[in-house]
Order: sequence, then C-alpha cells, then structure tokens
Amino acid sequence: MTNFITRFNNNNAFLEISGDPEDENDYFVEFVDLNNNFVEYTTSIKVNHWSQISNISDKNILIKVISNNKLVFERERNYKFNKVFILFGSESLGDTVGWLPYVEEYRKVNNVEVVLYTRHNYLFDKVYPNIIFTNISDSNLINDVDKKFRIDYGPELYLVNNILSPESWKLSNEKYDNAVKYFDYRTISLQAIANVILGLPNIEIVPKVSIPDDGTKIKGKYVVVAIQSTSQLKYWNNPFGWERLFDFLSRNGYKVVVIDRYRNFGTTGHFNQAPKGKNVIDKTGDRPLSERIIDIKYADMMITISSGLAWLSWAVGTPVVMISGFTKPTNEFQSNIVRIYNPNVCNGCWNDESIFFDASDWLFCPKKQDFICSKAILSKDVIEGVKKFMK
Repeated sequence: MTNFITRFNNNNAFLEISGDPEDENDYFVEFVDLNNNFVEYTTSIKVNHWSQISNISDKNILIKVISNNKLVFERERNYKFNKVFILFGSESLGDTVGWLPYVEEYRKVNNVEVVLYTRHNYLFDKVYPNIIFTNISDSNLINDVDKKFRIDYGPELYLVNNILSPESWKLSNEKYDNAVKYFDYRTISLQAIANVILGLPNIEIVPKVSIPDDGTKIKGKYVVVAIQSTSQLKYWNNPFGWERLFDFLSRNGYKVVVIDRYRNFGTTGHFNQAPKGKNVIDKTGDRPLSERIIDIKYADMMITISSGLAWLSWAVGTPVVMISGFTKPTNEFQSNIVRIYNPNVCNGCWNDESIFFDASDWLFCPKKQDFICSKAILSKDVIEGVKKFMK
C-alpha cells in the first residue's frame, strides 16, 4: 500500500511517499500556488522518498502526485492547516476528562479536522461527534496531518525507567507543534495544561461524557463516595474523617455508595479502606465506567478527594465535595464544587515549584509533615460542605 504523507506549516509544504520498496514507479510531484496557478516546483521521486518547498507563507499550495499518467493524490493547503493529530500523553481518567473539551474548542476555533488519541475514547465519541477518535497512540503512525500536538505534564514529571528525565521530555516534544515548548504544570490548573499547549485562552469549560439512559437500581437518596488514590498524600488522611462523615450521612437518611475500584489499597502498613455500616453500599470492584456514571448521575453529590471520579462527576453534572490538601483549590475545576482544605497548615505541594513529585514513593510527603495537609481537614468542615448539597 502506498501512503502519501503531507505536512504544511507556516513556511513549508512537505510530501513523503511511503510504501513497498519493490514499487518501481516514478511519482511526478507538483507544488502549485492556487493564487495564480503557478507551479512553484516539480520533481520526480520514488516510494520512500520525500520532497518539500519553502517560503510559502503567502501562498495557497496544492500538492499533486501523478503516476502512470494518472492523478493519484492531491492535497490543498488553502492558507491554513486542515487536519491535526492530538495525543493525550497521560492516560489517567481525570486528565482525559479535564482536557477533552479543549480539543473540541481547538477544532472549532481553527476550523480543522482533529484526530485524537485517548485511552478512554468510548466515553466521548458519541458526545463529541466532530472529533475523529483513534486507537493509535504512536504519532509516527499518524499520516496526512499538518500538525501534531502532545498534551501532557511538563518535564518535572517525565520519567524514563522510573528515573526523572527532563531532557528526554524536551527531546520527545521536539517533534510536536505545541504552542509552547516548555511550561511548568505546577503553576497552572489541570485544565490549563491543555490551554497552554493548544494556544487557547484560559477559560474553564465543563466537559461532556456519554451518559447511559439506564436508571439507578439504588432506592432512596444516596451519595457516591470514592476514597482511593495512587499515593498516600492524595488521601484524606484524617483517621476518623470518613467514619464520622458516614455516620452523619446515615443519620440524615442517606445511603453511602462506595464506588472505588479497590476496597483496600495502599502499601504495607498504610492500606486504606472505607468504613462499613448499615447504610453503606459497597460497590467497589473493577466495574465498567458506564456503571459508575449511572451511580454518579442519580446521586445527590459525589464526595471524594482530588481524583478522576471527581472529574467524571463534574462532567456528568453531579455536585462534588472535594477533600484535598496536596493540591491548591485553583488546581481543579471551580464550578459545581465545594472544595474542603485547610490553608493554615502545610499544603499544596503539588503546585509548589520547588517540589518534584516522586510517584514511585507511596509515602512521599516532601516536607515530612506526615500528610498534615489532609490530616488537619476535620470532619465537621467536610460536613458543612456536604450540607450545601443536601436535599
């Protein structure tokens, strides 16, 4: 199979022909300025060769390829790029949900086709029908696009074989057309990462996800809760916090539905588990996200830490009570949320420019404060936040 790979940028038009090395055909290539129908350059190349022209900033370039007296390919620049590929480097649920609306915004603002890779395409393909979702994550295999973007965290989190490698991050990103070549994720919100890389204004946009039509099987009023995370500093580390909160909710007629993947999670000596109780419904387990979305949709609120399920709840439209000490309140979304944190103790290390997060250390607490950022968040403060969404 013969592939014609084109790329246009502000100053160059590029064509590569790839295919079977045994293809002996000659391919006659023309670069035509459609403003005046002037042929800027012609050449003849074979498979697995390329050609390009420069100084095209004010030209409408058309690339034509002829073989055996037949037109086999053409592609028009038309003053602008026409198609881009965007790769989400992070596979986490929260990052994906948070970043996706900016891909759609980029598509609309620039009036281009967008090919997008995420790990969770099935959550979005029906609600963002104008985005072309792909399962190909290797940008080298994506052909016939004018620009390529990688949305991901900056070099402060880039690991190679579990070793921090900022230089490798810079080399990896050289092949992308990101609007900026460097940024510090610690100084901006999670959603702003996508804004910065795509060159968009920093405006909060609520994401959309596919919501099944199925109703809930849970009778009565309830809240959904997710307590688990991927590092101990992300938890609500108050040892009595969840127990007292669950008791309050039960006394006020609420069922508490726990929807984490894992019932117990952590490391030796630091396993985390939600309290049990007569009004606690344990729905932990490796269940499809479509089921989680239904549970979230019909709940009065989601009570959780800074987690992917918090972002999913925001997209579904269910209010969120977020308990987090390791991030600053500006790190997450600002609408339909009550954010609980304690500004009077050590907090916000995720957004501290002097700290490099060590994901390999489960007990990472950079200032050795024994997770005081969340230990000092009291049950009564969370309860006051919960009351704002109670029905």
